[in-house]
Amino acid sequence: MPVAVWGLLPMALIAFTVIGSGGGAIHFAGDFHYAFWPAGQRVLHGLSPYADPGSPTVTHAIAFVYPALAALLLAPLALIPHGVADLVFAGVEIAAAMLILRVLDVRDWRLYGLVLLCPAVYSGWSVANVTLLLGLGIAIAWRNRERPLLVGFLIALLVSVKLFLWPLALWLLATRRYAALAYAAACGLVLNTVAWAVLGFNELQRYTRLLHALTRFEERRGYSLIAFALHEGTSHRLAYALAFGVAASAAATCLALGRRGRDVPALALAIGVSLLATPIVQLHYFALLIVPLALVRPRLGVVWGLPLAMWVSASAVPRPWQIALALAIATAMLTIVLRRDPLDPIALNESGKARGHTPSPSLDLRLVPPSASSVAAGDVGR
Repeated sequence: MPVAVWGLLPMALIAFTVIGSGGGAIHFAGDFHYAFWPAGQRVLHGLSPYADPGSPTVTHAIAFVYPALAALLLAPLALIPHGVADLVFAGVEIAAAMLILRVLDVRDWRLYGLVLLCPAVYSGWSVANVTLLLGLGIAIAWRNRERPLLVGFLIALLVSVKLFLWPLALWLLATRRYAALAYAAACGLVLNTVAWAVLGFNELQRYTRLLHALTRFEERRGYSLIAFALHEGTSHRLAYALAFGVAASAAATCLALGRRGRDVPALALAIGVSLLATPIVQLHYFALLIVPLALVRPRLGVVWGLPLAMWVSASAVPRPWQIALALAIATAMLTIVLRRDPLDPIALNESGKARGHTPSPSLDLRLVPPSASSVAAGDVGR
């Protein structure tokens, strides 16, 4: 039975999506097919990847609205025939979802199948956007968190591809990784200067206009707190003030917990701030929460029903109750992470006392290697 549920079912879902969605309302690998590949083609031909703000691609939500670095990184894929490139990129996204768990040292094979069944992950690879690759980048940054240059470069790369991930820098600040933060700032400056120079600095203004137009069009259609407030009749200004106020509160908590050495909750809250502070939140954005949840729950358990429960709220244009449900589920996932931190000094101290050991007061918990962290996570999860 476990093999059928966590092994065969995800494979059947993948096959059905790839083979059976050709005539559906939503094109398989739609984001890549309609936005990424054409943008790459235009870059290769020396043209702008950005549409005019009044273009139908904006109202159909298929405009390419990513910074210059993303356009350059995606351009080589436009050398592959269009249909083949769709399959390749979707396959890369599926692999990224699996690698997130592998990088985080998750050994329970059932979670690999379950993750593919989660609607946020399914949305990510089935429409072929970059979200699961971003999640993999966060996982790699976590695993290499004590290597300042590498983690700084990774954070700079992630933010340069998708701007809403800027709160990851907050995680570095909260956990006193000042060298990594400095490297992130320097690498980000270099990466974006070079990318915009190649694309043309004049494209920056075109990009910002397009981004503003898309935000105005999409801010009511996603899963953001702003969208929920607007649906409930709140004024535009108040909706943004509410979302930014909650994001500021989460950011302050991130800083406080990071200063106490609670590394996992600080990372989780940094991701949470990313989701709160952006006016556009698509279903696949919630796949990023798989990273902190896997850190604290590396084995199959009841809590993994939470990301699966988002199927109830899955919709191309969610209703207010679906937005509220998705946000409630995301909040529950973050709450579990905050309460089940495997690197929490207090939890480790209590665990040591229960076994009759007294942990060394000079131990730097942030330097625990991945294998030891996995053991600690398993102990706390029992």
